Amino acid sequence: MMADVIDIGLKSASFILSIAAVVFTWVRTRGKAVDGRLHEGSKRMDSLEARIARLEQTVHDMPGRDETHRLELRLTEMAGSMSAMSASMSGQNEILARLERVVTRHEDHLLEGGRNR
Repeated sequence: MMADVIDIGLKSASFILSIAAVVFTWVRTRGKAVDGRLHEGSKRMDSLEARIARLEQTVHDMPGRDETHRLELRLTEMAGSMSAMSASMSGQNEILARLERVVTRHEDHLLEGGRNR
């Protein structure tokens, strides 16, 4: 009878030790998995924080509404100036074409005049 009690006690101790080993292993691996995920999440958050900082800097450096409006007005003014320059150049081109025709007539006259003599 005493042998049965010792046998049951050993079996019970073995069973409790097995359960304790399972619980310890589960907690230990669970902790590693959670730590790994936390570390990974921390790295991702650091990466996102850096990206947000770069984005904020880029947005901060961009021109504002008033600056964009002034730039638009200056570009419109420049377009008007370019149109005026184009009209002026067109007139200059006409004058040069007439001068070229006059010079060509003079050259032709001088060349033909020298042959007729």
